[in-house]
Amino acid sequence: MNKGFIIKPPIIPVPEKVEFVHEDFLNGFLGYVRPMQALEITHLYDNIENNVTSKALIMAFAQVAKNEKIRDLFVRGKNLTHKNLERYMKKLSDENLPAPPFLDHLVTSSTFAPFSDKIMLNHKMDMFSMKIRGFGNSMAVSARHDFGLLYSRSLLNIQSFVEDAAEIYIENGWMEKPPYAANRDNIASDK
Repeated sequence: MNKGFIIKPPIIPVPEKVEFVHEDFLNGFLGYVRPMQALEITHLYDNIENNVTSKALIMAFAQVAKNEKIRDLFVRGKNLTHKNLERYMKKLSDENLPAPPFLDHLVTSSTFAPFSDKIMLNHKMDMFSMKIRGFGNSMAVSARHDFGLLYSRSLLNIQSFVEDAAEIYIENGWMEKPPYAANRDNIASDK
């Protein structure tokens, strides 16, 4: 931050007195729409930071992946992430708040894969799964209705990506069976 490479998050003024919300606090589409509150800004900014990193990484993975199906999925993931970023950054811009910059320019032109397709796909499945949790947390603390729609849309798109990635993982025989709960019906019938 001291060197100016990292932009500072939005500064939120400290309230001078206690105020209470009104009926329009939840609005986000019609009527008066209040400015974003601190938790909405924090989660939106955090989602942008995570997605900026994710986009650059998946862009790099797409240019080095050997399997065409995986490469196509990575390109789709990059496009999904970019669309989400545009929507999130617009929200901040509409309120005259700063957003972190893209990191795409840091991706080199190398086509040499430092990792196997299996590791890269596993990483993106995991990273996109964490995005789902992040969107859920963001939705839980955002009172405006427009944020609920924003994150719901992102959840649906990202869930579809993770499912498609898991299908590729299963097709290639890469997914290990996780531990399961005991099947009590089977245990009882074995006696």
